[in-house]
Amino acid sequence: MKFLKFAALLACLLPSSVRAQAQKPNIIFVLVDDMGWGDLGVFFQNGRSSTRKIATPKLDTFAEEGMQLRRHYCPAPVCAPSRASLLLGVHQGHSNIRNSQFDQTLEDNHTLGTVMRGAGYATAAIGKWGLQGPGVPADQPSRPQLRGFDYFFGYASHRAAHIHYPEQFGAYTDNQDQPLSFLENTTIINSGLGKCYSTDLITARAKKWIIDHRTNTPALPFFLYLTYTAPHARLDVPTQAYPAGGGTSGGLQWIGTPGNLINTASGTINSWIHPDYATATGWTDTAKRYATMIRRIDDAIGDLLATLRDLSIDNHTLVVFTSDNGPASESGLGGSYTYDPRLFDSYGPFEGIKRDVLEGGLRVPALVRWPGTIPAGGINQTPAQFHDWMPTFARFAGVPQPARADGVSLAPILTGIGTQRAPQVYTEFYVSGSTPDYTRFPKHANKPRNQMQALYLNGYKGVRTHLSSHATDFRMYNTLNDPAESTDLAGQPGVPTQQQLKDRVLQLRRASANNARPYDSEQIPAITPPTVVNGLDYRAYEMATPWTPDWSTQASVATGTIATPDPAVRTRADDVGLHFSGYLQVPSSGTYTFYLTTDTGAFVRIHDAQLLDADFGYTGGTEKSSGTIPLKAGYHPIRIDYRHATAGSHSISLQWQGPGIAKQAIPASAWFREVVRLPYDGSPAD
Repeated sequence: MKFLKFAALLACLLPSSVRAQAQKPNIIFVLVDDMGWGDLGVFFQNGRSSTRKIATPKLDTFAEEGMQLRRHYCPAPVCAPSRASLLLGVHQGHSNIRNSQFDQTLEDNHTLGTVMRGAGYATAAIGKWGLQGPGVPADQPSRPQLRGFDYFFGYASHRAAHIHYPEQFGAYTDNQDQPLSFLENTTIINSGLGKCYSTDLITARAKKWIIDHRTNTPALPFFLYLTYTAPHARLDVPTQAYPAGGGTSGGLQWIGTPGNLINTASGTINSWIHPDYATATGWTDTAKRYATMIRRIDDAIGDLLATLRDLSIDNHTLVVFTSDNGPASESGLGGSYTYDPRLFDSYGPFEGIKRDVLEGGLRVPALVRWPGTIPAGGINQTPAQFHDWMPTFARFAGVPQPARADGVSLAPILTGIGTQRAPQVYTEFYVSGSTPDYTRFPKHANKPRNQMQALYLNGYKGVRTHLSSHATDFRMYNTLNDPAESTDLAGQPGVPTQQQLKDRVLQLRRASANNARPYDSEQIPAITPPTVVNGLDYRAYEMATPWTPDWSTQASVATGTIATPDPAVRTRADDVGLHFSGYLQVPSSGTYTFYLTTDTGAFVRIHDAQLLDADFGYTGGTEKSSGTIPLKAGYHPIRIDYRHATAGSHSISLQWQGPGIAKQAIPASAWFREVVRLPYDGSPAD
């Protein structure tokens, strides 16, 4: 009951246009696989001089009715880490899945599913998952139902999603040596899929799920994570033309009979080419197939939007369309065709493809539509990344973002209301090989990849590849004016310095035991703050929350200063929160370990790096350890978010251990705050 009161209160903080629509919109996140920025008509294809181009008329209309995010970035240039960061709401400097770790166990923490379920949503994942962990379906440790989703229908494993006709799984196994399978929840349904084509099957089931939800629980908002397998890997095409019409009575329809689940489960598999391309002069079979796959996605999205209109929920549904990474050049599991991104310039005006941290590998097509709330025809060039979607959806759903989330709400960009907090774009990735030797890549062709890193700082993108140590310099680009990253601006006036870049990447990430980087052991640099005195600033909050929030995004009821982090400054006993901020003075350079114990929940960041997480699944009174973290002597910005619910005493204890320091409470002499505090107007940042 207290949480419902909180949600109602927070809804009052939403833009008035949002409140006029509804307090909690339905949300559909559509993720396609390996579709390049340049594959989208309105972004690039429509303007190509070549007669060989892909049409995406339904997606172009989607763009006209909503907003185009022209500089939107996936977290990593390959699917597993990209999807992990999206679901967890963190960038690659904090995800447990980095590099090409397909079918691994997704961390048991906040996900888009748990957050939306916590906001009172019905949740479903339909399509490709690929982050299930080892074991048979019923025992996989990070299957969708254990990561916040009420319902799952689709490909559990990454390798299974290479094959667009599940009847062709054969003797293939996934990356965990399990037979490939198609699932409904944890039930294997391989034998009933017949001639179902993946794009059709996923679309028909999504429509059916939405229609059933609207019929059975119309008052309950829903979150649908809709993940297509196309145009990834094997260039398989449908059995027949897309059914006429669309929506509840036309287009793809769910029949539900085993062997005939959908209305296109007939004909000859892998045979139909879209008529716009079937007789095109000078087109290879590969080009025709790829264009047909993209066009099928286009038709599916049009069908999905028609369904929302037929159900009278179009104006009450936020839809995001994007891709998990840049275009690929591969044939997939057992595939007979290898796609060449040069056929349609799928990388757009950029250099690089999938597995590159250049724009062609990281910048993805992104469209957002919510009639009546997101103004039509908008184009935005703000660099943002997948981890910003968790805070954005939380904002629209009327709940605060978890303190663990690395992103910021994009609501001000989308609605035009409020002040946008600056997003942080950050990627780290390892893969062998080199950027392809394409004539369209004059600056980066054949350059080795290996350890790579990319981030935005002060409006400029820093990139370093084939790095062997933290001493490797960044190349600097103004991607707004130089999308091909052709002119290295490093060292130019007004451009961030090498030291600033190298310091920043250490201050926003933590090392991963399973993904070693050459800079993992580098000590995180301190900063030189303004004049400081002992103590911390605090802000107090009064609201029930389902997790420890990033309190800085909420309205406080009191502010002040205190000697150490202490819940005694709370303004009431129950459903309270505190945000402490200031500096921790590290006495000497070396490796430190921090320990946290609290009653309900707390989360600590040093700089922007996650230090201590006592939130998701936390049992009050349990000690949490940071693991080792290398720090230079000096002042380090620190933020502590504390939450207390309704039972027990109030407590928060922070200890440290380091060079010459036995495990002990951090003394008051180590906490500092600025003498002149920044003004705070008591309202959320966005």
